[in-house]
Amino acid sequence: MEEGSYGRQVFRATWRSSTVWVVALVGLMALAFAAGALLSPRGTWFLGGLALVFGLLAWLLLQPLLSAHPILSVGREGIGGYLLKGETIPWGDVEDLSHISVQGQDHIQIQLREGAVSQAATAGLFRRGLKRGIVLTPLRKADRQPAVQAALQGFQRNATGQALLALNGRVEQMRAHEAFEQRLRTLTPTPWALYAVIAVNVGVWLLNLFDGMSPMKPDSADLFAWGANSTSAVVRDGEYWRLLTATVLHGGVLHLALNMYALWDAGRRVCQWFGNGQFLLIYWGAGLAGSALSLHFSSQQAISVGASGAVFGVLGALLVGVYQHRERVPKAMVQQLLTSQGLFVVFMLVQGFARSGIDNAAHVGGLVAGAALAWVLVELIDETAGAAHRLRQQVLGVGLVAVMVGGLAWSAQPGLDHRQLFQSQSAMQDLLPRLRAAEDAFQADATAHREGRLSEAQLVDAMEQRHIPAYRDIVQAIKALAPDASMSRLRDIGELYTALLEVMTLEVRKYRGTADPSQVDARQAVLSKQLQEISARLKSTAP
Repeated sequence: MEEGSYGRQVFRATWRSSTVWVVALVGLMALAFAAGALLSPRGTWFLGGLALVFGLLAWLLLQPLLSAHPILSVGREGIGGYLLKGETIPWGDVEDLSHISVQGQDHIQIQLREGAVSQAATAGLFRRGLKRGIVLTPLRKADRQPAVQAALQGFQRNATGQALLALNGRVEQMRAHEAFEQRLRTLTPTPWALYAVIAVNVGVWLLNLFDGMSPMKPDSADLFAWGANSTSAVVRDGEYWRLLTATVLHGGVLHLALNMYALWDAGRRVCQWFGNGQFLLIYWGAGLAGSALSLHFSSQQAISVGASGAVFGVLGALLVGVYQHRERVPKAMVQQLLTSQGLFVVFMLVQGFARSGIDNAAHVGGLVAGAALAWVLVELIDETAGAAHRLRQQVLGVGLVAVMVGGLAWSAQPGLDHRQLFQSQSAMQDLLPRLRAAEDAFQADATAHREGRLSEAQLVDAMEQRHIPAYRDIVQAIKALAPDASMSRLRDIGELYTALLEVMTLEVRKYRGTADPSQVDARQAVLSKQLQEISARLKSTAP
């Protein structure tokens, strides 16, 4: 903040604001989509369009930091700011002014009077009618509350009638809100537990990166090797540690960034309300419960990774904590937190049910566990509770998590064997060059025969000496991978090469005169139909 002429208070954007992190995240997404458009043979226009959209969004978010206009200016003549096109709205044009906070983002909302002189001057594409808004996100966090106070006090000095009465009530609410926030900051000066959790998640992602995993879309096999959640691995193989390790693995940098962004505001609040130690119990307890519930759903067929179950647990704990102590908390804060965080939870759950590939069971499990822990644990603002009572509730919370996780893990039934699946896929990748080489060699001889460069006798000799042994080796290699019903594509490839091997063997026997031609023709007709069916299945399941 700086003082202007005639006591004018000026608040300017700073590179130390949270806007910079949002711009960096959006810019990173734009670069990722641009790289995908350049490297991907498919979806170039789509990825390029997304890169353009996110690049434009990053550019728009960057404008307040580059503009000469302050984010907010308050003086005797009126209120102005960047989103008001640098214009100043005279106080005489302001009918009402209020402060709104959504997901930790502060806004000043201005209601103009009918016929206000400044209505046209401050209008824009998204600023029509009589409402105007000033977003304070580009300010440093420490400057946002003084900016709100400056705007409210400036209007208070010039408001009259009912507007003044309403404003005085809001000023009192703001003071109560600030006093409560200061009390929370005193109880938990530094949310070091939140910083530690974020550091662990980012650190594991960096280790994945150094290990050669893709930063944007790591392979499922690599995530499984690092400890992704899988019902078969947990229940059948006894690898219960996966319930924990899955919560610090992510399916790419965007997955990680979105989870950490969602955790930041709610996590800071929960650290203040419950303390750092209890925050860790809520976070890891909810993460474990989310992973355990996933054993019955998503992890049955696909591996599961991500901190979202733990994040939902933190959100659930915040909602329950606020609701439990709604009489002790400023009313405006209760409404703001329950509304903004509650709507965010509902939106994310609906999105999870509507889209495929999202482990909503982990979300629900984490949410329920976090809410249950918040109901059991004692918040720091409850200063009437003694140390012994707090300890008993913490022990009860640990027991609750153990019962939930243990019961869910014990009752889960093994699903798809991911270990065998990934081993088979790896072996299949090693086998592919042999498949292509055998197929290319046979097709080359068949083409030479059709063009008259290879006689029928020479083709039969080639099948007997080279192609049949090569195809037999391939069939044996596929059988060694033991494909089951869950690996239908690999099983179909095995059946395809088995049928082709039999076709070649019959051709050789027919030519050598060691088999009845009519029986050979009948069997080849059956095999031809079988090959058509297998080829159709492989085409329909092609990646």
